[in-house]
Amino acid sequence: MNIRRLLMIILVMAELFLLAGCSKVQENRVVIAVIGNEDDLYPGYREGADMAAEELRRMDDECGYTIEYQFYNYDGSYEKGSAIVDMLADDETVTAVVGGTDMSLNKTAAYVLDKAGKVFVVPFFLYDSVFDNNHYTTVFSMCNSGREVGVTLCYAAEQTTAKRWAVCTADREFERTELQGFLEAQHNAGIDVVDCVNSSELQNNMDEVFGRWEVLGVEGVALFPEDKEGFALLKEIKRRWPAMICAGDTAFDNSEMLTNDSELMAAMNGFIMADEAILDFSTQEGVEAYNTLIEDYTQRTGKEMDTWYVQGYNAVRMIGDTAVRNGTTDPGAIAAALHEDGYAGTAQSFQFQANGKLANADRTYNVLAADGYAEPYIFADEG
Repeated sequence: MNIRRLLMIILVMAELFLLAGCSKVQENRVVIAVIGNEDDLYPGYREGADMAAEELRRMDDECGYTIEYQFYNYDGSYEKGSAIVDMLADDETVTAVVGGTDMSLNKTAAYVLDKAGKVFVVPFFLYDSVFDNNHYTTVFSMCNSGREVGVTLCYAAEQTTAKRWAVCTADREFERTELQGFLEAQHNAGIDVVDCVNSSELQNNMDEVFGRWEVLGVEGVALFPEDKEGFALLKEIKRRWPAMICAGDTAFDNSEMLTNDSELMAAMNGFIMADEAILDFSTQEGVEAYNTLIEDYTQRTGKEMDTWYVQGYNAVRMIGDTAVRNGTTDPGAIAAALHEDGYAGTAQSFQFQANGKLANADRTYNVLAADGYAEPYIFADEG
């Protein structure tokens, strides 16, 4: 272990000692840790997790369980984040951990926390290989897999007038998995992918790539970019072909950028965006619960609620509610109950595959309008 990492672990250990004290494991006590970065958490996510924890704390007297919660900011540093994960894994008082948005950190955390027997809930994307190549029993994903996002976009593409598509992807494992799902589904969806291009190639050789697309008769483009790089690519595509149909994942879900860039807002008109987090409005009860959550949030904050509030809220409630419902504080028993029963949350219902990956649900996507409003679409999974 190098000196820098040793110092980092010592600093994190001191921080965790101050936050958690030196308490021992107590009967009927559930300790939930949430790891995140204040600078990249989606709007409302932290607020949702905090509210869920507050509600669980208020239930202490009636349910007979003490639910404790702490948020740990890793400041966007993989090194600090992994040190926090190590300390939480070694802390016998910790029952469960909720991950953040860093897929590499979540990959490390999945291995470390499963080995330590802690429940690990991932509210954001996680590399498909983490589940497919391992046999974790305590790791759970609340989002569709990358492959499933690609499949969803492909079937959404089928609903358009475009039949000849180009795909553009970043080099990361996750975006390549999305691309794989899109390509696998094209034959059943009745569209043709006539060109594949790397996003860096498109950035550096736009005239050449655009010329090729013109010859090939490309009518639609599916973009799988890394983070914010897709916005500039989308604007260039729309400058060249205003009528080009474009699609992508929730890397394009950035209301702040849309609000401050009129050209981007115009380019996003008609954009197809696959959902990674599934909201369930199939029952009146689910709709009413979601509306109640919105009303409560607006009354308390005076702001519009972001859907990531629901994700953070359900991530924490899932752990606390499952522990209380099954009368256990044992992480292994909580994980077994989630595998067996799933979790019916607020406007979200989760069922998990044996490896902890989110089970297939109805595929959903949104089509954006000129004012940024997203019109939701849904079609049932057929297997």
